[in-house]
Amino acid sequence: MSMRSDMYYRGIAAEALERASIDEPPVPLEELAERLGIPLRLVHLPAFFSGAIIAEDGMPVALVNSALEEESRMKTLAHLLGHVLIVLADPSEAYPRNNERVHREAEAVASELRLPERLVREQALKWFNDHRYLARLFGTSESEMMYRMRELGIIKARGVLWDY
Repeated sequence: MSMRSDMYYRGIAAEALERASIDEPPVPLEELAERLGIPLRLVHLPAFFSGAIIAEDGMPVALVNSALEEESRMKTLAHLLGHVLIVLADPSEAYPRNNERVHREAEAVASELRLPERLVREQALKWFNDHRYLARLFGTSESEMMYRMRELGIIKARGVLWDY
């Protein structure tokens, strides 16, 4: 098990989106799971439990708490899909058992699944870097969209990077 960069994990997500032919926001994560053949089970669970990967007939199944708010459900589903996609990309990887490293890696995949670089850049150009509109378009919070746009260099810490 070698150390890999976030770029590697973001690439796993980008490949999955490409295989599923998803090229418009918001990314339909439930549809993505279906297209990739990853079963999803929405189950009403206590509020402290967001989701898990379980085995059903020897296959991984994403179990998500249906009682969560929509954005929390999508974050959970993206994280769980991240774990499955990492194992699919490299069978020597394993599903998490209280291992912080694998959760960080799954979060890198999840971030790219929810806010794919290519789509964020395309939409930012179309909508003049309007982070408020983009947040609604991608189904995320304004602060999360601002963070992603800064991360991609679309917006600077102080002001917008206009490249028109």
